[in-house]
Amino acid sequence: MGQNEPVAMADLAALIEGHRSVVARLALVAAADGWLLHHGEITLDPDAVPQERTWHYDGAAFLECRIPAPHVVALLLRAEPQTIAGLAVRVPEDQATSATHNRYEGNRDWNRVTTPWPRSEWTVPRPNFADHNHTGVLVGNTDAPSFLNFDAALSTFFYQAPHNSAAGRPDLWRVVQPHREAWLRRTTITPDTMAVLVEGHQVAGTVLELSTPTGPQWQELKDSGEFTFDLPNGLPPESLLVLRRDKELLDLRHFPAPSYGRARDTSVVWEQPGAELEVLLAAGEGQHLECKQEIPEGESRKKMLKTIAAFAGQDGGTVLIGVQDDLRITGLPQGANEDKALLQVVNMIRDTVEPEPPYEVRIVDHEGKRVMAIEVSAGGQPYAYRNGTRLEFYVRRGPNTVPARHYEVAAGFRGPQNGPGRRADLPRFG
Repeated sequence: MGQNEPVAMADLAALIEGHRSVVARLALVAAADGWLLHHGEITLDPDAVPQERTWHYDGAAFLECRIPAPHVVALLLRAEPQTIAGLAVRVPEDQATSATHNRYEGNRDWNRVTTPWPRSEWTVPRPNFADHNHTGVLVGNTDAPSFLNFDAALSTFFYQAPHNSAAGRPDLWRVVQPHREAWLRRTTITPDTMAVLVEGHQVAGTVLELSTPTGPQWQELKDSGEFTFDLPNGLPPESLLVLRRDKELLDLRHFPAPSYGRARDTSVVWEQPGAELEVLLAAGEGQHLECKQEIPEGESRKKMLKTIAAFAGQDGGTVLIGVQDDLRITGLPQGANEDKALLQVVNMIRDTVEPEPPYEVRIVDHEGKRVMAIEVSAGGQPYAYRNGTRLEFYVRRGPNTVPARHYEVAAGFRGPQNGPGRRADLPRFG
């Protein structure tokens, strides 16, 4: 199947019926004749272990369980009411008649779901009906926590994360199937080698290919294990690591120029700190980079924190401390207490930027000089700089941090200004 390929609902139901059991997580709202499906996620994985839980409120319910009879879910997809965990459940009358299929590479976050292995997903759009009929506080009991509203409960139940309106509302159905026949577990990149750990129960007969602008390398695999490619001149930007069987793509990793401040792929380990810093500085200060000679004070500190809020509200960026405006690396002062400096920066971000942004602070060694890197990832929502009792919003425009306009705040900073670094522009495959 290809990317964004339509699939008839009957075919998706038949696929589910081919499994002995499925794991279901459902968000339901009360209806006159029982419970109406608001959002359902189905995992087609015999190794998945559900938490077997039910949160029951006045007007809303959330449940997770393994269903040994998969036809129950299949019949729901066919718009036939079913009883699940003692609840009479039906789908909206205007449920779509087709789903959309996508296949995603491993360790990628698409719509708040990340898996280390590749997966197929089928999604069914939400029909045009009222999202839910419960807009007040959900009061829990010993088995269910309380929430300010339905959306907050859904985000916690499904994603263990706060509600994020910028992430968009969930589909009516999401069906997930893992692909663990052969996949890329970990990739370690050093200045002159790439080591790739391949796992899976059907690795034999696959090909591991490293495609670079300077030419391809490939290895035919007989079993899982770690495999090495030589990189005499380092890893060129825009390289592509592919695991395939004949022309069937199983998994991939894409390597643009190494950079700080972007959402990191935890399966990729970079062991070349000097080269990484040089590549980042080569482009100079701009949309995703701000340099400070030392931990700033006064107005300079306010400017740095406003920039961190802007990075988080758009598509990420990095503040380097120990680098002058002319990009000369001076490093932190000799004998500086690095642990104390790291804690100082963490505290100033925590006390000033709301909500606390996704970021990492670490020390990078470059030719004996120590540089602090504050790597800010895209948070998918606006972040504010607290100026006393007032919350202020900022955006990045090239090398400048400027106040956000009202329409930018209302739009959640989404749109063309986010540039080519948006997660939606990362490569997919199908």
